[in-house]
Amino acid sequence: MKNKNILNSGFNYSEYRKNLIPLTPVQKEILIGLMLGDLNLQKTSKNYRIRFEQGLKHKDYIYHLYSIFKEYIINEPYKIVRKNKITNNLTTTFRLQSISHWEFKFLAELFLNPKKIVPKNLIRDHLTPRGFTYWFMDDGGKLDYSKNQGKGIVLNTQSFTEEEVLQMTIELNNKFNFKTWVGKNKSKYVIKISGSNFDQILKMMDPYILSSMRYKLPTPRKSEKKN
Repeated sequence: MKNKNILNSGFNYSEYRKNLIPLTPVQKEILIGLMLGDLNLQKTSKNYRIRFEQGLKHKDYIYHLYSIFKEYIINEPYKIVRKNKITNNLTTTFRLQSISHWEFKFLAELFLNPKKIVPKNLIRDHLTPRGFTYWFMDDGGKLDYSKNQGKGIVLNTQSFTEEEVLQMTIELNNKFNFKTWVGKNKSKYVIKISGSNFDQILKMMDPYILSSMRYKLPTPRKSEKKN
C-alpha cells in the first residue's frame, strides 16, 4: 500500500526528496540503536536507504517504526512469505524500506567500512537510553529462559567481531554503569548484562519500550515456597 500522505496524481519523487525535512535528533537516536541491531543500510548510486525486516510476531513493532520514519518511506510495510525448501514450512515477515536519501549518510559514516562495523567510542558518544531501548527491542531478550529465570538480558551481537563486542561491553559499563561481559552463542559473540542491572535498565527503557515488546524482558526470579 502506498503512503497516501505523499502520493497523489502530481507526485514528483525528486522534488519530494529534495524538500524533505532533515531527520530529527530523536529519529537519529533510534537509527543508531537499530543499526546496532538488524537495520540494513544499503548504498544506492548516490545516497543510502534503510531496510528493516521483522517476523509476523513483531508486526506492531515494524508499523511503529513506519510511523516514525514514514516521511522517508513511500510504501507501507509489506508482507513476505517464504517457503522452507527442506521442511515446506511457511515463514511470514514484514519488510520496511525507505527511499534513497542523503540524510542517511551519517549512518554510513558511523557504521560502514565498507561492511557494517562498530567503531570505538560509538556507544560512548552516540548511544542514548532511547537508542539502547530500540537496540533491545530489535536484538535483545532474556538471558535465562529456564523456569526459575533470573533478571539478566542478552544483546544478540553475533554479526560483530569479538573485538567489537568486547569494546561495546566496556563502553556500556562505563556509560550506563552496567555489569556486562562477552558470551558465546553457537561460536558467535553476544553481550550479556547482569540481572543486578535489571531495575536500572527497566527504568531507563520504560518511557520508550512498546507494550508488544515487553515480553522480551525478564520477569523477577520466583522465590521458593516456604513450608
